[in-house]
Amino acid sequence: MTPERIGKYEIKRLLGEGATGSVYVASDPFYQQDVALKVMKTMPADPEAARRQLRFFQNEAALAGRLRHPHIVTILDAGIDNEVHYLAMELVEGEPLTRYCEAGALLDLARILGVVYKASKALEFANRAGVVHRDIKPANILVQADFDIKVSDFGAAQLDRSDVTQVTRVGSPAYMSPEQLDGKEIDWRSDMYSLGAVLYHLLTGSRPFDGATTYELVQNVLNVPAPAPSAKRPEVPRAIDDIVARAMAKSPAGRYSSWAEFGSALGKLLVLDAGPAMLSDAEKFAAARRLKFFERFSDAELWEVMRPSVWRQHAAGDVLIREDTLDEHFYIIASGLLKLTRRDKVLNAVSPGECVGEMAYARRDGRPRIATVTAVEPSWAMRLAVGDIDKLSEACRARFNEAFLALMAERLSMLGGRLIS
Repeated sequence: MTPERIGKYEIKRLLGEGATGSVYVASDPFYQQDVALKVMKTMPADPEAARRQLRFFQNEAALAGRLRHPHIVTILDAGIDNEVHYLAMELVEGEPLTRYCEAGALLDLARILGVVYKASKALEFANRAGVVHRDIKPANILVQADFDIKVSDFGAAQLDRSDVTQVTRVGSPAYMSPEQLDGKEIDWRSDMYSLGAVLYHLLTGSRPFDGATTYELVQNVLNVPAPAPSAKRPEVPRAIDDIVARAMAKSPAGRYSSWAEFGSALGKLLVLDAGPAMLSDAEKFAAARRLKFFERFSDAELWEVMRPSVWRQHAAGDVLIREDTLDEHFYIIASGLLKLTRRDKVLNAVSPGECVGEMAYARRDGRPRIATVTAVEPSWAMRLAVGDIDKLSEACRARFNEAFLALMAERLSMLGGRLIS
């Protein structure tokens, strides 16, 4: 029977049921928003099973408010009401990634790389917060309608500086790293292995290892090299085979030295080329992450900027800003080369990582543009409106102000050098 209320939350409907609890759509009367309320089932009679279930709840409860990232399901609150343990989480309208691991529903390679790139950035953020997920698998990555993703279910996580006794040997054997299966000490590289196994499954429609029994599966993970994804899906390029092989190296030391290095390897395959003028969120993020303008932005802040931004490839000769016209946009150059002119006189050249038109944000006086900005060669540019920046979080607006000030200081320094010479 569905309860009417748990704690302060008004229950609307059952969303789903799992082995350890039920998830409801509930209303938070204080914030006036719907949440996903995860309610733990009655403790099992077996003391060991009860201990594990309680530890998983305590793990997630300890993360309330700690992991705020666009690609991690946010845990908002935790509590106990009449001996009922519950967690309030961000409500995500999505489905598990499992659906796209089936042979008849595989995604194209660019989409797969985008999904895994976002997941890698989420896990990198979690690692910086002292969290190792320990149960990365397709069922714990939620996919939304626009192929945005959310990493979920941190019940099995290993937490730094936690007072909660950690449960060992948790996870799904088909995706667990060799050291995790072997009961050895683990770190973030174990999650990297698991995400590599998820990438393998998405590419091929099959897990990297299988076995007639759990014992046989574990022995295969520990001792047998996985076939290259291209052996099962010929259009997979060698570069992706190499990424999977390194992420899934048997020894942690053989894997990428950091999440940043792993993300960079994926990002190099999410390139700005002369193809259709449409980019995925992951392609935009990977391109922006390499730009000097955004070097001080956190990943969460950069993802926030990606939402309102408009990206377009401009052919040589295209005019982005025309002098003596009204325009409330500015541009950050991702690739190519632009020039600034006034009355057909060249004032400056603009390279990737630089910004043009930012005076519309600084002045806010509605004055016409004083220069024309033209693409010298095929160029990708990211466009934002002044109003878009005003809607961002305070921290993100502060980053823009820092970037604009640094840009202005650099230009003044260059101008001073020219005057002296």
